[in-house]
Amino acid sequence: MAYYYVKDDGTAESGTATGDGGRYTSQKTGDWSTAFTATTEYYASIGAAFAATTAPADGDYILCSDLHDKSYDNGGSPTNDGDISIISVDDQNCENYKPGAKEHLTDTLYDYTFGGAEQTIFLAGLDLETGDDVIMLAGFDQNFRAIDCILRPDSSADRAIAQTSGDGTFIELINVDIIANSSTAECFILREGAKVVWRGGSVSNVATLFKTNLSGHGAEITGVDLSSITTWVDSFVESNDELNYLTKNCTLNASLSLGQPTIRSQRLEFYNCDDTSGGSFHRFIVRDYAGEAANNDSTYVTTTESWYEGSDKSSIEVTTTANCSHATPFVFELPAQYVNLADTASDLITIDLVTDSTVTLTDTDIAAFLVYPDGTTAVQANWVTSGKTVGTGNYGIDPLAAGTTLSTSSLGAGDWTGEPASSNFYKMELDTSGDAGQACGVVIRIEVYKPSITSGKLFIHPLIGVS
Repeated sequence: MAYYYVKDDGTAESGTATGDGGRYTSQKTGDWSTAFTATTEYYASIGAAFAATTAPADGDYILCSDLHDKSYDNGGSPTNDGDISIISVDDQNCENYKPGAKEHLTDTLYDYTFGGAEQTIFLAGLDLETGDDVIMLAGFDQNFRAIDCILRPDSSADRAIAQTSGDGTFIELINVDIIANSSTAECFILREGAKVVWRGGSVSNVATLFKTNLSGHGAEITGVDLSSITTWVDSFVESNDELNYLTKNCTLNASLSLGQPTIRSQRLEFYNCDDTSGGSFHRFIVRDYAGEAANNDSTYVTTTESWYEGSDKSSIEVTTTANCSHATPFVFELPAQYVNLADTASDLITIDLVTDSTVTLTDTDIAAFLVYPDGTTAVQANWVTSGKTVGTGNYGIDPLAAGTTLSTSSLGAGDWTGEPASSNFYKMELDTSGDAGQACGVVIRIEVYKPSITSGKLFIHPLIGVS
């Protein structure tokens, strides 16, 4: 393990080390001015540390003073292939982590490039700006993690994180801000098998979040301010398979364009996300090739409880595309709710629906599914469905039968606010009495098989009934 030290704060204390002059086999401690006796003992830039005679390798650290603030033309991309950590440290106690170190690659052609296969890269507390992509990931199956960082891509076709070769990269961002110099820059361009996990942070002056590059990728984004983004992904096309996005507790732009998935392996899920004008915690949308489910605050069961002790009430509005069928159903889940399935007074679950009178639903058009812990052996999964099945032990819905029209709900005309002028009131039931369960968080999966249900035609009450 080796330590490479970096500082250039524009004063006489700025580093001048060359070769291995700033490389050490043990970690420095204390104030920078006493830990080092000459500027030849530490480097002027991260690029200079990469270019050491003995380049940073697996397990090595590049430690930058939090006062480091360097703008330079490196003459090429600072490049490394080892498992390394680049960390900003306190200038007064250089053994301690402290965010603040800054670098700016002024040339328009260069970025920080990491090219090792299965390479692990860790950045902490850095503010990095380039005239090109900021981070270039160019190896297979890389692991990139950044905490408390700012990434500043420059202009058109520049990205905060770019992957133009290699596949299977895992990118984790914790409290990372992406601040572009031009709104024509983008946040990510990714190749197949890439996965982004982003928790906390923000995007500023960027309009496009994801740019596709040779097949698909996925992302889980939580608690990030995305209010500058107006285009989620540049293209949902068949060649970009497995585009899957799960987004929670994020601030969105009121004019955000999500796009429409074009194949079954593409999916968008947003929970507890809204723009600043709405500011509602309960909003959600699930969209894929076969359909969409989204909260609707204009239609809801009148007597229902409001969401999260607020004033909003809501239903789940469902629409389906012409692609929806038993081969490609639209699938989503109702909000989880606690139910004691061991109690005979609460082992029958009811889901209420309302449709426009032009939409008739049968038990082969739509079905609810529940998997729950067995009452005797908790690890054993019990299954039950409201749909039409054939044969004992099967819970796949009959794809050939016309089905039976759903039973009539106990809720009727006037029980829904904003219900269609002429309505059908339906219910689906999940009866667990034949195979007792336990108290648990009940997660009900809904599968819709009926194609071309248009907006304003189908609404589901998100709060289940138990009896």
